[in-house]
Amino acid sequence: RRLRERLLTDFHHAAESTYRLSIKSIEKAGLAEEQRLKRERLKQWLDEQVRAETGGKRLKDEQREQLEQRHLHAAIKLAAATFLNRLVVIKQLEAQGLRQIKIVTGGWNSSGYRDFREFAPDLCRHDQETEGYDGLLLKLLYDELALELPGLFGRVGVTELFPVMGSTLRAVVEALDALAPDVWLDDTTLGWV
Repeated sequence: RRLRERLLTDFHHAAESTYRLSIKSIEKAGLAEEQRLKRERLKQWLDEQVRAETGGKRLKDEQREQLEQRHLHAAIKLAAATFLNRLVVIKQLEAQGLRQIKIVTGGWNSSGYRDFREFAPDLCRHDQETEGYDGLLLKLLYDELALELPGLFGRVGVTELFPVMGSTLRAVVEALDALAPDVWLDDTTLGWV
């Protein structure tokens, strides 16, 4: 439960700091081009959700903002849940021997990450916050797993618009790694998560 609360808080803060959502005007937010485009995409998605819920009725600004905030919170919850579920499934695959190269088990000390860092040190240095762990290695793994599990590792709604802070990633990987090894052999673990 603590991890859930942290994920929701961290994803909210990451979205706010990345897109400066508290500044109503995208033009006044002073965003880099990539961030501006992603914020516009998020805004379009929120507008679609509000239109779908209200049937296109005219709303007062306050009502519209409340609905947008509710849908933003739902999107943040989905992004956090998707992120956690992906790591849990990878951890289970590793524990059950279905993935030979371990990446989540051991985190930054895992054999998979050590090999990656050795093979592509410049890529790891380029991503200072996670040292290439999330920005590259996990994304490559997600792409590979999306071929067989597209519902979890493929594109899931607007979840890709929500960045994962390095401290959040470390906290989750370390929390999962700290659990007893037999937890990951239990078929009901993912259901409990």
